Amino acid sequence: MGLTIGGGILVGLVVYVGRTMDLRELLAGMRPVWLVAAALCVPFSESVDALIFFGMGRSLGCPVSLLGCFDAAYIGEFYYKLGPAGAPVQLKLMYDAGMPATYTASIYTWKAVANTMVYTCYAVAALAYELLWRRESLGSAVIGAGALIALYLFLCGLALFTAVRPEPIQRLIRRILTFLSRHWKVMARPGMVDKGMDKVEEFCQQLRALKGNRRMFVGLYLGMFVELTALFAVPFFLYRGLGLTDCSFWELVMVQCLVMVLSRIIMLPGNAGGAEGSFYLFMGPIFGQHLAVGMVLWRFATFLEVMLVGGLWSVGRFAKRSAARSHPRGGETA
Repeated sequence: MGLTIGGGILVGLVVYVGRTMDLRELLAGMRPVWLVAAALCVPFSESVDALIFFGMGRSLGCPVSLLGCFDAAYIGEFYYKLGPAGAPVQLKLMYDAGMPATYTASIYTWKAVANTMVYTCYAVAALAYELLWRRESLGSAVIGAGALIALYLFLCGLALFTAVRPEPIQRLIRRILTFLSRHWKVMARPGMVDKGMDKVEEFCQQLRALKGNRRMFVGLYLGMFVELTALFAVPFFLYRGLGLTDCSFWELVMVQCLVMVLSRIIMLPGNAGGAEGSFYLFMGPIFGQHLAVGMVLWRFATFLEVMLVGGLWSVGRFAKRSAARSHPRGGETA
């Protein structure tokens, strides 16, 4: 459904651009180098994501595969765009890359915490920029973005609380497991609750161990900053690629952050509808008459390109594994 809505909106925008703009004049004013830079932002950010997985796994002593981490980043992001299957698929790919189950959970959790914290810092700065620097009024879009930022701050605090003082969370999980043991046959087996709590305790211990690894955390937060900056920079490169020059790099990065914050309200694949609506609200005054074509190029770069790159990576990796199984040890036959 989400893909259908998103595809319909994109087709409508393409038709609108074709009917309302002089395509020859538009093409003549484009700067291909900047458009290529916009297209490279997505694979660059996903590659940084893979290196973050690899660095965190190595810091915990896991025999992690770099290529497997790229699988987790590229293929995982592909499934994230399709819907809620993204998280379990990415966790499975992290496990396949050489991270044991509890290490996978703790690495995924701390990475999610870092992502939320850096995202929140960006969002707070962007909201301040919108209200104080650009002197925008507190419209419904800005209020909605502010409410979501407050939610992100709460989630950051909850995750940090779990790492610093896990006992309340552990008690809550034990109560949930005990309840399930009374109503679910699988959990009713002797020792299942204790076995589950042993895994929770192991997970909490790894969270505490990661918390004390300062070098790893510096790399994690620096990498997350670079990754998000690359994603937020896509509109800037498109802006310059369309021959526009009035706004600076950081201005467009800040505005794009608010676009991403607000678009998350729509819980459909690719945030279909919400992404286009928030881009229209915040980027309209910046792109002006180039808004429609800018939106089309932005959705190609941040949604369709992600799916294309992830899909091609998945197909390529599957073909390589199939060839390896068919021709073991350089083509020896059984």
